Amino acid sequence: MLGSVKCPVSLPARCRPVLLPLTACLALWAGAPAHALGGSSGSNATAPGSLPAVTKITWLASDHSPQLSGTDASGVTGRVIEYLGKQWPGVQHEIVFANAKRSWQMIENGEPVCRANMVRTPDREKSAYFINTQLTPPPQLIVRRDKLQRLPRNAAGEVLLPKLLADTAMRGALIDGRSYGPVLDDMLAARPVDNSVSRYSPKDFGARLLQMLSLDRADYTVELDMALVMANNPPDLISVPIQGASDLVMAGVACARTPWGLAAIRGIDKAYGRPEGAAILRQGLMRWLTPETKAHYAARFDAFYRERAKPSRIDP
Repeated sequence: MLGSVKCPVSLPARCRPVLLPLTACLALWAGAPAHALGGSSGSNATAPGSLPAVTKITWLASDHSPQLSGTDASGVTGRVIEYLGKQWPGVQHEIVFANAKRSWQMIENGEPVCRANMVRTPDREKSAYFINTQLTPPPQLIVRRDKLQRLPRNAAGEVLLPKLLADTAMRGALIDGRSYGPVLDDMLAARPVDNSVSRYSPKDFGARLLQMLSLDRADYTVELDMALVMANNPPDLISVPIQGASDLVMAGVACARTPWGLAAIRGIDKAYGRPEGAAILRQGLMRWLTPETKAHYAARFDAFYRERAKPSRIDP
């Protein structure tokens, strides 16, 4: 579902609300030499030895959080736009709401769009160019507190997700078209045909599913525990780790795997491939993590942001 959204920041490159049909998205883009950050006019036609010029980027977003305000209300996407507005002058930025499933369909179709918070998987790399911007703690099971005792768990208190998925008395709610990381994706794909898991396509980034849990329309979902923070820590919900899904999950900016997408992702990477860019990304993530999580993954985070402070190699 696409909708309109007020852009969260005021940029020298105009940012304005939009309401677009999918076909109109094609008219929003022009392309840029991959070696330059400055935008210039041009078409999407690719001349031999060059890439189209990027003058406008339409960002697909579903991370709007009505509980927050300003740049925070558009989450990751708003912060990316705010930073690029300073580092990549001359490029306009617009936000279009599209749920996770529709966003990925548009990228797979080669439409000139980008998304700022996509989980990176080998399968997705076939259809999109990525740069790594986030190394996040793995999703956890978010469950109603009154159903906590019904969860199948190991001695360490971790949820046995395959067993839970087979329990038809427990109602699961997931986001259609979203990747939860390779390990969890495999567990979810292997669930029994006879199950009580429903998939939804909310335009936000999962907040509506948390509301469903609070309203007792579902018992559990899979989500980053920071989503509870963004939802003002609903007292009736709690996060529980999932057995076998303890690895950090790589995510980042994704643009369609086209000449335009290559030009766009290289420009975005150039803006972030410096110490200032890495510091901004780290600050954006750390503010949502608990002290325990920060300490547990401290060495991994340090190594990731050291690499993020340098330009990436992005091959066609």
